[in-house]
Amino acid sequence: MPIRLCLTIALALLFPTLAGAEEVTQEGVIDVFNHGGKVMWVILAVSVVGCSFILERFLALRRGRQIPKALMEDLRDAMVRGGVVAGRQVVAGESSALARVMHALLSRSGATRRELEGVLDDEAGRILADLRHNLRPIGVLASVAPLLGLLGTVFGLIAAFRSAAELGMDDPRNFAAGIYEALYTTAFGLVVAIPLLLVYHVLRNRTDSLMREVERRALDFITVASLRSENSRGSRKSPAADAAPRASDSQSNLSDSLAASEDTNVDDPE
Repeated sequence: MPIRLCLTIALALLFPTLAGAEEVTQEGVIDVFNHGGKVMWVILAVSVVGCSFILERFLALRRGRQIPKALMEDLRDAMVRGGVVAGRQVVAGESSALARVMHALLSRSGATRRELEGVLDDEAGRILADLRHNLRPIGVLASVAPLLGLLGTVFGLIAAFRSAAELGMDDPRNFAAGIYEALYTTAFGLVVAIPLLLVYHVLRNRTDSLMREVERRALDFITVASLRSENSRGSRKSPAADAAPRASDSQSNLSDSLAASEDTNVDDPE
């Protein structure tokens, strides 16, 4: 019953004169839908599947889910207390894009700036592919829906011409009825495809925007970490200081740089 009601509302808005009356009834709209043939139900299934993928992506691509505001604060506090090891523990169990990038960078705490940028590029590419994974079905369904509509129209035209060949052209109304009924599937296929295509590009743009924000934060972190590392090496004055473990310096530099990079993003809108 809910499917019939939703179908009635959709077709009544899109085809308000198909039932031949000022007020389109549920029975009239369902009858119009049935005239389109079995392909109409296939297109309807395409729209339902597409809507399920759209809902899943809208929930997954929320900014608060991929770039949690509290994550950077928790990471900064943990690294101030326990260094890089504590920072990795904070982001180890997180699935957000920002947490995955930071975990990859913290796993290479002793690397140079060039190496860290390479790690960022590799991890960002993997994350972007994951975020776009469930966008592909939406694009495919947007392409398939009008083709299904065209296929239904071709089937309808074949039936209409066959009827005209059998009954003759004495009454053109029989032939015309088959033609306009055959066009229902094309119209319905376009009605499904256009919103799917628009939403596909909206979600794709949102994915790109989120990844640009993640990469910007990560680059800020790398920049500050590199500057502090260079200043730390330049301030060493004794051989004993030169012999200090590099990992310890890296932990201190990364902790300080995380705090600095967090300060630059504290006013970012959620």
